[in-house]
Amino acid sequence: MALEFTRITDYKRGLLCDILRDAYAFDERCAECWSANWRETDDFFFDHPSIAEKYGFVTCLEGEPIGFICWDPRNRPEYVEIGHNGIRTAFKGRGFGKAQLNEAVRRIKAYEGLKEIRVLTSSGLIAPKNYESVGFELYDRRTNTGADAFSGDYLYYRIML
Repeated sequence: MALEFTRITDYKRGLLCDILRDAYAFDERCAECWSANWRETDDFFFDHPSIAEKYGFVTCLEGEPIGFICWDPRNRPEYVEIGHNGIRTAFKGRGFGKAQLNEAVRRIKAYEGLKEIRVLTSSGLIAPKNYESVGFELYDRRTNTGADAFSGDYLYYRIML
């Protein structure tokens, strides 16, 4: 079973939001807090295909979209920040999330002169272990007092290049 990393623009609007909704289905509060942002992200990438083709991809298994990841390059050369990163629930725990993240890191490291890759996640999610498994190191932690406090403290990770 080989993974393929395909262009976001190969799919229809709504796919990214659907993947995130599924990836965070373990807690209905996630959708309550973040679904508007998921829709905005989906709309942004489908409204700006030239950005979508450079700064994200969809992960497919046997032709089925099972995940996606995107990143924000606007702070180069200081850093690039990983944005949404999700794998559908049925495909979690099988190494696909790590493979997706490794591919994104590989692509981001190709930017000339880049100093670091950053990501923000929450302590109550599965994500911290995934980021640590590919070389990210925790550099800051802040208490989350917002509407999404159920997801845990904010964790700031980076890979220094």
